[in-house]
Amino acid sequence: MNKATDNKLKETLDQNNTEIASLLSAIGNAQRLKIATALLEGPSQFNELRELTGLGKTALSHHLGTLVETTILESPERGVYELTEDGRSMVSAVGDSYTASMWREEQREKRRAELILQAYSKRSEQEMNELKVQIVELEPMRVASFRAVSESPESDSFQKLYAWAQKKGLLKDLKKHPIYGFNNPSPRKGEKEYGYEFWIKVDLGLQEEGMVFKDVPAERYAVTTGHSLKDIGRAWMSLVEWVKENGYKMGKAQCLEKHQSTEMDEAGLVLDLYQPIEE
Repeated sequence: MNKATDNKLKETLDQNNTEIASLLSAIGNAQRLKIATALLEGPSQFNELRELTGLGKTALSHHLGTLVETTILESPERGVYELTEDGRSMVSAVGDSYTASMWREEQREKRRAELILQAYSKRSEQEMNELKVQIVELEPMRVASFRAVSESPESDSFQKLYAWAQKKGLLKDLKKHPIYGFNNPSPRKGEKEYGYEFWIKVDLGLQEEGMVFKDVPAERYAVTTGHSLKDIGRAWMSLVEWVKENGYKMGKAQCLEKHQSTEMDEAGLVLDLYQPIEE
């Protein structure tokens, strides 16, 4: 490129760096890039994307929400997603740049080195799978509630939460505004539809017309952590067994899954599992 072109490019980057960084962040995730790449072939339904990625409904909903928010994807009808023209241009540009980069080969060498280190790791299988449980007193809180009953209620209810919470800036601080989720009602054999409800913690006393708020009382929980989608089911079963074996009774409050991150791919998903207990 000549100097005039370089100067124009620099000016564009300087003046729009925040917006550009948001777009790069949206596409800069393995699962979201995989979703966008798959849509190069045309629109896909939610369940088709779930089968492609291997993600759970909640995790996939998080990713789709991010891509729609940054206009990389659009949803012309319920449960269907496709690339926008801007999204198609971005994915193509990323692929072309990567193919032509020296960084590509450097990363391959780095991955080979990491595999060698992992092979010689001294951590045993038992140490990696050891269940760690804490007893937690959850303080009273006020939550905004988002619920849906459908064949994909996690997706439907999360889209509602995302649209509301994103505008208010609540998703920037998950420690102050944690997100919890649970089945409501749970799936039943022979029925395709079931319910899912999301909560996000808000300031006490918050009121807003048309919104559903709940005041959740203090409760005692046994808490463990699931570090991936594959780990969640096993962690729940292990937590229930731990409660029984350590002299507690199952509490009557709602079991909860607390999200520790907005990165919901299989490697990045971290959920704190809250099982209510009684002495």
